[in-house]
Order: sequence, then structure tokens, then C-alpha cells
Amino acid sequence: MEFLKSMKIFGIIVSILMIIMGLLVFIKPMFAAEVIFWLFEVGILAYGIFSIVTYARSTVKNGWNLVTGIMAVILGILLVMSDTLQTAGTFAFMLAFLAMSAGINQLTAGITIKKTGAEGSGWLIASGVINILLSFFLIFAPITALLGFGFVAGIYLIVGGIALFAEVMSTHTIR
Repeated sequence: MEFLKSMKIFGIIVSILMIIMGLLVFIKPMFAAEVIFWLFEVGILAYGIFSIVTYARSTVKNGWNLVTGIMAVILGILLVMSDTLQTAGTFAFMLAFLAMSAGINQLTAGITIKKTGAEGSGWLIASGVINILLSFFLIFAPITALLGFGFVAGIYLIVGGIALFAEVMSTHTIR
């Protein structure tokens, strides 16, 4: 029970930071590309670590949670260690598969919660669908996605933050 409470608090903090970073992309559009990437890297790394820790400490193992966490950490490390222009193509595709993995995870978790009759599944299912749609956009229009990186990063951080917040807030219904 203590684990659930600490993970819920950590998840709320991470989700709020992701939303704030996403909003900053829109409020301060003149940030240098490096600063935007740095903010995005921090959010992706934090999300990845959160997903891996949640998987490791949870009594109910969800493989998608682990896959999403590993992909987020790899993407974050890749971005930290690489030049922005060198990783642009890889970035779009890794972000696409990260969004798809997160979307599938949210969708399956939301459906599972809904089947138990517990509340809080609607936002989780909606976030999963949005993440999956975002992943298809990134896969099939990577150049467009790269041209609008600030917009994509801002949207992803806001949606990801909201999705994580919804996921964390719905944990009270699972025993």
C-alpha cells in the first residue's frame, strides 16, 4: 500500500512536470532548439524511469509498461548523447513507437479497468487512442513531424502528462 502511495505521488509530480514542459513549448516558442530538446529529454527520461519502476514494483506485471519504459529511456539517452540534427530521423520514428507502445499500454489498462467495473477508465482509453493516432502521424509523416517538432513535442508532453495523471489517479481502483 505504501508503494502505491509513493508511486502515485511520483506519477503526479512527473505528469505535472510533463504538462508544464509541454505548455512552455507554446508559451516560449523562441526557445533555442537545444533547450526544447533538453526539456523533452527530461520528460521522456522521467516517464521511462517511472514506467520501469512501476513494472518492477507492481504485483501485476504489464509487459507494455516495461517496453514503454525501456523505449523512453533509450530515446532519452539517445537524445542526450547526440547532436540534434543527427538524430532527427531516428527521433521521429522512436517517438512514434514510444507513443504507440504507451497508447497500447493505456488502451489495454483502460479496457481492463473498465471490465472490472471500476471508474476512471474513460480518460485512460481516450489517452491511449490519442497516443496511437499520434504514433501513426509520426510514422507516416516524419518530415512534417520534424518540421513541427516544437508543436509535436509540446502536444506529446501535454497529452503524455495528462495520460500519466489519469493512469496514476485511476490506480486507487485496482486492488
